[in-house]
Amino acid sequence: MSQKRDYYEVLGVSKDASEDEIKKAFRKLAMEYHPDRNPDNPDAAEKFKEATEAYDILSNDEKRNSYDRFGFSGVHSDFSSVNSGDFSTISDLFSSLFRDDFMGDDLFSQFFGGRRRSRPSGPQKGSDLLMNYQITFIEALYGTKKVVEVPIKKECESCKGSGAHEGTQPKKCDSCQGQGVETVTRQMGFTRYISQQACSKCQGTGEIIDKPCKTCKGSGRSKENERLKLEIPPGVDSGFRLRIRNKGEEGRLGGSRGDLQIRLLVEPHSFYKRQADNIIVEIDIPYPLAILGGELVVPTPYGPEKVKIPRKTKEGSVLRLQRKGIQRKTQYGMNYGDFLIVVHYSVPERISEEEKAKLTELNEIMKIPSKQSKMFDELIKEAKENKVDY
Repeated sequence: MSQKRDYYEVLGVSKDASEDEIKKAFRKLAMEYHPDRNPDNPDAAEKFKEATEAYDILSNDEKRNSYDRFGFSGVHSDFSSVNSGDFSTISDLFSSLFRDDFMGDDLFSQFFGGRRRSRPSGPQKGSDLLMNYQITFIEALYGTKKVVEVPIKKECESCKGSGAHEGTQPKKCDSCQGQGVETVTRQMGFTRYISQQACSKCQGTGEIIDKPCKTCKGSGRSKENERLKLEIPPGVDSGFRLRIRNKGEEGRLGGSRGDLQIRLLVEPHSFYKRQADNIIVEIDIPYPLAILGGELVVPTPYGPEKVKIPRKTKEGSVLRLQRKGIQRKTQYGMNYGDFLIVVHYSVPERISEEEKAKLTELNEIMKIPSKQSKMFDELIKEAKENKVDY
């Protein structure tokens, strides 16, 4: 492929897609374009590599934030430098990318002949949480500190996470022998298909609870709100994500907590508009000021600024105040946007008597441009010569 495509476009997801949406989109593409499934399609390996590279970037919060800000120049993927024909290298990178991911293990079982992972019996890490949080334009501009309440699921204190009533314990599922999966065989013609799916009796848990805990209804979890301090850096925009380690859901059987991701949504401002790192405003000025030029005081988020209006300013002209836009810290140092002023003016529908008198005086002084006046005289003369009756 001659031109690199946007990673979101490659996976077919929006820029505010969740981790789960990104994972599902990649899984679908990986299943469709894996070279083992497309031996007669020379483009399949390239598309598989392209999708895997996109997932490598968008599934990592740090890489994703950098890509959202700087595009391809702000990120690096090991997959980008690998030839699509070198599938052994791609496989190794694919393996490292999903080393601790159940989805990766599941894909290996289908693509590389690996074995499906049985239900873990040891400590299990808690799930990551994604939470949207809305802030104002000014808070995003300057940065702010907030205290947020995060709804999380914690281990039920009554049953200690087992889901079973006090004094009882879950027992191993006799259908799947505690593995959480069952083998299903289907015969289609002369071909027999064997697959694994979640156990229909225990729903994939590997355990049966005869008497559920009354507090958590057998889930082993209780819902609680946790208050967290949030530090939002200056210059963030909608879609920016903050990752807070070990503040997601609690793990099971002594496993560590997952992470919390805060996705920021910035409220629109009534006057200031953001475009990349620039702030854009639209102002109306009196039309004599556009003709004669002068100065105008314009509010900015950092205070009032005098703006010079040039003579003969055209409708829709853009005036620029350098380094008065969004200010934010990047991996390359501070970045300063500009403050852009779009100038509008029009002829008023109503004027006062004083304005009318001034305009009448001006009208008597000003003359029609000589070039146009000469053209008018020639056209009138031509009309008379042709005996046009007025």
